[in-house]
Amino acid sequence: MKKLFYSLFALSILVGFTACEEKERAFPEYDNLEHGAFARLLSKDGNFFLTDVANSAINISVEFYDDNDGKNVASYSWVVQYIDKANGGAGSAGPVNVLTIDAAQFSTNPDTGLPFTSFSFTLQQALDALGLTTADVDGGSTFRFNGTVTLNDGRTFSASNTGSNVISSAPFSGFFSFDADLLCTSDLSGTYEVTTVGWCGNTGPTIMTQWIETSSEGIYDVVDPADPTNPDAADFSYGAYTACYGAGSTLPGGSLQIKDACNIIAPIGSSRWGEVYQFLSVTTSGSTLVIEWDNDYGEGGTSTFVRTDGTDWPPLTN
Repeated sequence: MKKLFYSLFALSILVGFTACEEKERAFPEYDNLEHGAFARLLSKDGNFFLTDVANSAINISVEFYDDNDGKNVASYSWVVQYIDKANGGAGSAGPVNVLTIDAAQFSTNPDTGLPFTSFSFTLQQALDALGLTTADVDGGSTFRFNGTVTLNDGRTFSASNTGSNVISSAPFSGFFSFDADLLCTSDLSGTYEVTTVGWCGNTGPTIMTQWIETSSEGIYDVVDPADPTNPDAADFSYGAYTACYGAGSTLPGGSLQIKDACNIIAPIGSSRWGEVYQFLSVTTSGSTLVIEWDNDYGEGGTSTFVRTDGTDWPPLTN
C-alpha cells in the first residue's frame, strides 16, 4: 500500500507543478520560494584516486539564478575538509578556504543568458589547502566540499540556509556541497549467488545477482543476469522482498547502486519510492560475503553472497 501511496503523491506534485508552469521563466517554481540565489549544477565529472594523485580532478560547471537573472551574485566560494573515516576521525582536517570565484570571472551561458562558470578541484589542490600529504590520508576517506553564494548586498546562501527542494529537485539542482571519496582501483564486477533472511524472519529464494561497474570507477549497477537491461528486474533486496511480501512483489528499483571506495562498500542512490539504504555490517571469508543492511522504511535483511568464479572476495568492509 505504501508503494501505491508514494506513487500517487509524486503524481500529485507533478500535476501541481505542471498546472502552475509559467513558460517565460527558466525556473517558474522559484516564485513560490523565499528569494535568494543559488548555483545550478550543469555538469560534474571526475574522481579522486589515491593511486593517481597527479591526474585526479573534479570538473564542475554551474550557472547562477536570482531575481535579477543571476546578476546579484557577487562571488561563489568553496571550503574543503578531510573526513578521516579509516581512523575514527583522528586525522580529519579543515574546513579551509580552497576557491573563490568573483562575478567578474563569470561568463554568460549562451543557452539561458545567465552568469556561468566552470572550475575544477584537483586532489593535490585539496591536499595543499589542508596542509596534508598522501601519507596523511587513507583510501575510503572523504574530502567534503561546501560552497557559498554571496550577493552584492552581503547576504550569503549555502546548504545550511537553502531549502532541500532547491538542492535536490531536478528543476533547480542547487549545487552547494558534494563529497569526493578517495578511491582505489576496484574490481567487484561479477555474478553472485545470494540468499537473504528478510526483516520478517523469512528466508528468500536463492537468486543470482550481477554487479556491473559503470563508467565511474568503483560504482556498480545491480542487475538480474537473466534480464540485465530491465531495471525493474534488478533486486536490491536480494530476495528479501519475495520472502516478506511474496512472489511477484515490485522490487526496489530506482537509482540504487553499490559504491566501492578502497574496499569500503556502501549503497548509494535511492529506491523507486525514495528509500535510502545502508550497510550495517560487511564481512568476507574466502568466496563468501555477508552484508547486513536496512533502509529508512524499516526493511532490512542479511544477505549472503557466494562467488561463482572460483576466486575470493577482497577484504571488504562498511
